[in-house]
Amino acid sequence: MEDPIECWRKETCQDILKTLPIDETDLKIIQALSENARASNVEIADKIGVSEGTVRRRINEMVKKGIIQGFILLLDCKESEKCIKVFIDMQIEEKHIPEVVNTLKEHERVIALYRTNHTYNILCEAMFLSVIELQEFIDTHIKTDKIKKRKTKIVTGSYKKCTWTGI
Repeated sequence: MEDPIECWRKETCQDILKTLPIDETDLKIIQALSENARASNVEIADKIGVSEGTVRRRINEMVKKGIIQGFILLLDCKESEKCIKVFIDMQIEEKHIPEVVNTLKEHERVIALYRTNHTYNILCEAMFLSVIELQEFIDTHIKTDKIKKRKTKIVTGSYKKCTWTGI
């Protein structure tokens, strides 16, 4: 079976998956779901050679354990010329990090927030529908006294696209 989990290095993804408390059957279920999250339990069972009940029980167990953390709709923006993906490096004093992060993570355009070991200690990944929307976000959420410095990088092209955003 082809590895459906895309990663910058295939062996890295496999190594990460090996650290999870799962067996080969769970891994096959995860791989089937990563190929088609809408696949029914029966379809997954047929594909990996187990019963539908086994698939249902194992998915429920992985959800309970937090291995599978949810089922979400991921839109592909690659067809839209209006999508603007940005990375914003921010330098924030330690005491302000919780407040800033809690505000940013609730914003609908923020895809991910990362803590980094750099002078710019928070990295924000976001997507906007226009430059105007991006500027409004910067003006209202990034240009604050709690964020000492910032650098905004607009993605203008890609060499390897993120499979769930298409950019």
